[in-house]
Amino acid sequence: MAEYTISTASGDEWPVLPRNEFEAVLQPRSFACDAVDAVGDHSFRTGDTTVSASWELPSTWYVYVDGAPSLNVADAIVAEMAQQLGEATRKTANYYRITD
Repeated sequence: MAEYTISTASGDEWPVLPRNEFEAVLQPRSFACDAVDAVGDHSFRTGDTTVSASWELPSTWYVYVDGAPSLNVADAIVAEMAQQLGEATRKTANYYRITD
């Protein structure tokens, strides 16, 4: 399982994202995704990969990617999540892989 953080480039806190927008903002549009019940604030599956995102601190989203066929695929999923989160909140987002 690969773990990531997504934070603002400035280090500022993320604006509050209404829970009813999680699916549209956090599920990458270039992947076929389905929301699932799992750990975290929002979880989804794409193929055999399960992704869970948790807003644990005001300035950080934690993302867990399990079952990705490669780290490149996991990175691509989280990169798109970060981009969409930045677009939705008008913040520049950075993501970091913290474990492989």
